[in-house]
Amino acid sequence: MNKNDLIIRIGGEGGEGIISVGDMITQACARAGLDVYTFKTFPAEIKGGYAMYQVRASTEPVYNQGDIFDVLCVFNGEAYELNKARLKPGNAFVYDSPGDFEPVIPEGVFAYPIPMTKTAKELNNPRAKNMVAMGALSILFNIPEAALREVIDTKFKRRGDAVVQGNLTAFERGRELALALKKTDPWIIGTPKESKRDVIVMSGNNAIGLGALIAGLEFFAAYPITPATEIAIYVSKHLPKRGGTLIQAEDEIAAISQVLGASYAGKKSMTSTSGPGLSLMSEMLGMAFMSETPCVVADVQRGGPSTGLPTKHEQSDLFLAVHGAHGDSGRIVLSVENVHDCIGLTVTAFNLAEKYQCPVILLSDGSLAFSTQSVPYPNPDDYPTVDRLRWDGQGEYHRYELTESGISPMADPGTPNGMHIATGLEHNPAGMPSYTGENHEIMQGKRFRKLNTVVNDMPPAEVDGEGAADVGVIAWGSTIGVVREALQRLRAEGIKVKGFYPKLLNPLPVQQFEDFGATCKRIVLPEVNFQGQLAHFVRAETTLRPVSYTICSGMPFTPEMIVNRVKEMLA
Repeated sequence: MNKNDLIIRIGGEGGEGIISVGDMITQACARAGLDVYTFKTFPAEIKGGYAMYQVRASTEPVYNQGDIFDVLCVFNGEAYELNKARLKPGNAFVYDSPGDFEPVIPEGVFAYPIPMTKTAKELNNPRAKNMVAMGALSILFNIPEAALREVIDTKFKRRGDAVVQGNLTAFERGRELALALKKTDPWIIGTPKESKRDVIVMSGNNAIGLGALIAGLEFFAAYPITPATEIAIYVSKHLPKRGGTLIQAEDEIAAISQVLGASYAGKKSMTSTSGPGLSLMSEMLGMAFMSETPCVVADVQRGGPSTGLPTKHEQSDLFLAVHGAHGDSGRIVLSVENVHDCIGLTVTAFNLAEKYQCPVILLSDGSLAFSTQSVPYPNPDDYPTVDRLRWDGQGEYHRYELTESGISPMADPGTPNGMHIATGLEHNPAGMPSYTGENHEIMQGKRFRKLNTVVNDMPPAEVDGEGAADVGVIAWGSTIGVVREALQRLRAEGIKVKGFYPKLLNPLPVQQFEDFGATCKRIVLPEVNFQGQLAHFVRAETTLRPVSYTICSGMPFTPEMIVNRVKEMLA
């Protein structure tokens, strides 16, 4: 039977083409008109190890990677061992046979042995093992053949016709092998409602890079770090074409310092990093607040502390993002939900940085960084941009003039009569160092006063549901997509639930939290960290007392986990 929503997991050794075949299946499904959401993991060590790619393809909108696979395809024994406990009756199981393992097939699991390695060797193309597997999957589960052939041609054509043909031959051989088997499971991908749509398939990292370009990015500096490096790679391909500058700095301290220098010179500037790098940037982020210099930092969170889990998912940098500085140092903190959000909220980050002349930290995470989704093809005209307030040249220039809003006009270097000192030392309105207690209190009040109206420049946090609820769920980051689906399932069972999805995490939109909480008997706040970091801020700044539900296994929540937790609270 057709399944409106099918999840295929592919596992094997890093280097066997696991990620490539997953990407190609995703692209083919999107081109055919299906909605897609992916999740992938890969080894942190150079020596290699287990890699996994999960594709969720649906005829309906999807918000997350799903609960667990319907189809498991493994390339080797390690992938089998790591996933065999999850094989349940009704699953389809495709595996390399003969291979380096002999699986035990659980009762009710539909097994399909495919000689992936053997066939690729017979074709004198051992690296095409993944193409054999993809051909078999296309037959067994109705993955659009024409779209797959198109994707193969697009991916390999730069390497010549012989490479394209070699991969197509392996793909076709995989289809023949699958045709020779009797299909016993009931699953095939549903037929899309439209043959093709005006969509683009992007990862979260690439979408942040695209959003930065739409916002008017002119300077980018970064030091490579997993899982954020892909942002810099994307920007490096496109920023120079627009006359912008990209620098690979020697470390994160240099990167943020260069960003502040470029911003001081009048350029929209940005860096990307992960938790360890954000830690190193703390002092210069304080400098950005003190000198009122706009900048954007994309922090793609990963498992910590220290080197931690470099390639795994976590939402544990919120404490660092909000309070990672010495002294009272303010900044704006935003958090993205999905790939489409990565585009729009990155533009928003630049707009807020420019308007309020302060650092803006954009939080993504390891799951969203590498996940790909099909999103509407972005039109830059749909994203209004903001430029910093510049001095009009009238009268005597005071860079840190005391204003009602706290925002003072900026003057780029070289502006006639706009000379001023920009320093990390406390200063008076003219920019001259001043160490009196009275001046420090006045200037701190000015700098923090700017942040009072940030909430007015953001759309209100989304409330998912109406009326009173027995349980309300507050979620942030990519966990929002999981909660969306969980609430749909709970409502289908007649359970009264609501969701609240803030994107602005600092300054916290306190009244919006209070209004939501007033409609819920109980509140749960799931997040992928050990300490319940957003729950901590909610308890500190509002009257709400959410139940904290935390995991830190390196994997995101699934909808089923949220459903079960809500039911436990009701019980």
